[in-house]
Amino acid sequence: MDFNIISIKMFKAAISDTRSWRNSVEAIAALIDEGTLQIEKDGLKLRAMDPSQIALVDFELPASAFDKYKVEKSTSIGIDFPELSKITRRSKAEDKIELSLEENRLKMVFTGETNRRFNLAIIESTSSPPKEPSVDFTAEVKVGANILKEALKDAELVSNHVAILADDGFSITAQGDTGSAEIKFPAENIMSLTAKEKSRSVFALDQLNNILKASDQASIIILKLKTDAPLRLEYAIGDGRVVYYLAPRIEST
Repeated sequence: MDFNIISIKMFKAAISDTRSWRNSVEAIAALIDEGTLQIEKDGLKLRAMDPSQIALVDFELPASAFDKYKVEKSTSIGIDFPELSKITRRSKAEDKIELSLEENRLKMVFTGETNRRFNLAIIESTSSPPKEPSVDFTAEVKVGANILKEALKDAELVSNHVAILADDGFSITAQGDTGSAEIKFPAENIMSLTAKEKSRSVFALDQLNNILKASDQASIIILKLKTDAPLRLEYAIGDGRVVYYLAPRIEST
């Protein structure tokens, strides 16, 4: 069976799911510019804040996601993720991908119809991963990625921010200078909903769109809410997962 090869000094792995690898890189690059990728014995991990310090991404791709995975010693490398994403997006489903670390460069070889070689400079990383926010959430909603994305497109017609509300139902509203929009999710289109109390917060639409960028139509989105508190949004990417925290927008009174 064809598979992609990842080899970084003391790290060797093989993954056959090219799409998940590409989406994993996209999930990170959608939010941050530079980050420290931790290569651990149990998998790949990253936690970093976006440049505006409004959002946090917490990413994990376990060793079980790989066909082969071996780490002799844990290590961390600083990566420019938008640049990595540009290269990774050029991979094709049938390509074999080889990665290695050579002289402070991440070397990538795509083998398919043609053999393509790329080198990406490794960035010196001095910051430690930020702590995960501690929030006593009061509501949790599970909904399909496609229906959530469509709701945000509707809201975007009238505003650049939305209010997300969960109580005995789930809805998204938007209020702009020229009009308003309200999108209610019927119970049959919500996979699960639990609410200890009414929970409502306002968030920037561009950040929400970036957060959902790497999800596909089959993705299940888990949202956790608390009034005027950060949103926690999670979905799976293959065998991996990505969790985002997004700070709420302060409404003027």
